[in-house]
Parts: sequence; structure tokens; C-alpha cells
Amino acid sequence: MAKVRVRTLVYPAKMTDSNTQLSVMAPVGAALLGLRVGDSIHWELPGGVATHLEVLELEYQPEAAGDYLL
Repeated sequence: MAKVRVRTLVYPAKMTDSNTQLSVMAPVGAALLGLRVGDSIHWELPGGVATHLEVLELEYQPEAAGDYLL
């Protein structure tokens, strides 16, 4: 069974914990931008390891909440 991990996409200046956050400027963070629940991508991790990433849930989406001034 696949591991479920929760990650928050953040601007680089807001990074405080690389275990729970992904920078929107990192390649994988940028690849996740714009995905919707149920969307998935295949991604090559450092070292050439291939992985499958699927969006299971969006806990908070600033634009959908009307929060445009982050």
C-alpha cells in the first residue's frame, strides 16, 4: 500500500519545515501547482527513483477562499 503524506505548498521565504512543506519553486512543487483532487503525476525523485504522486485532498486553497494577498 502506498504511503500517504501531507505537504503544504509554500513560497520559498515561508519555508520552515522541509518534512511538511514543499516550495512552489522546487521542481516537484511547481509540478503539483494547478492539480485537482484525483489528478496524478509520475515523478522522478533525486537518484532516479520513479514515484507516483496523486492529489487525494486539498485542505486549503487560498484562491478558492478569496485569500489573494499571501
